Amino acid sequence: MNVERRNIPLPLSVETRADGRALIRGMAARYNVRSVDLGGFTEEIRPGAFDAVMKAEGRNVVGLYNHDQNFVLGTERAGTLRLAAIDDGLAYEIDPPDTRMDVVELIRRSDVFGSSFAFTTDDDEWTTDDKGGHLRYIRTISGLFDVGPVLTPAYKDTSVAVRSLEKHLQTHRPALKLPALRRDAKTETAIRRFLRQHGHKVR
Repeated sequence: MNVERRNIPLPLSVETRADGRALIRGMAARYNVRSVDLGGFTEEIRPGAFDAVMKAEGRNVVGLYNHDQNFVLGTERAGTLRLAAIDDGLAYEIDPPDTRMDVVELIRRSDVFGSSFAFTTDDDEWTTDDKGGHLRYIRTISGLFDVGPVLTPAYKDTSVAVRSLEKHLQTHRPALKLPALRRDAKTETAIRRFLRQHGHKVR
């Protein structure tokens, strides 16, 4: 399963409910927001991308701290994690257990200030932006596995997307100019290796 993860500096907060218990609120993803450079490309999540997965039966997304299954904060199955696809993107709230008040305190102090989600997609589109860079639009999230707060809100785990970029470049090679790719040495090296492995001659 080709799971991708995105750690993003989006709003994250802790509220105290009427019963005195903590509630973590955050945005796991936001629509129409350009990512940072993910290694030779950027991406945007299109409005409605979470609609299909939110209707999926038997889904049990878990709330994790730093994607670590040893730090479970809540689950959909138990009702301690709730998700909502709203106009801006994907929102979540978690009822953390008393054993995870250390994570709650880190959020309160703003030591932890980002959110993340783990996903799969089989519906993306590649194009170029106004500067000639490679731009990926994610149209449908087909699988959603975990959401939650993260210590370092930087985009990570892009290897699946890079493979998708290489496939796009192979398919559309006649329409692309090689010099434009030399802006990113790592991307160019990966593309050349990919094409050689598939029997293409590269100068």
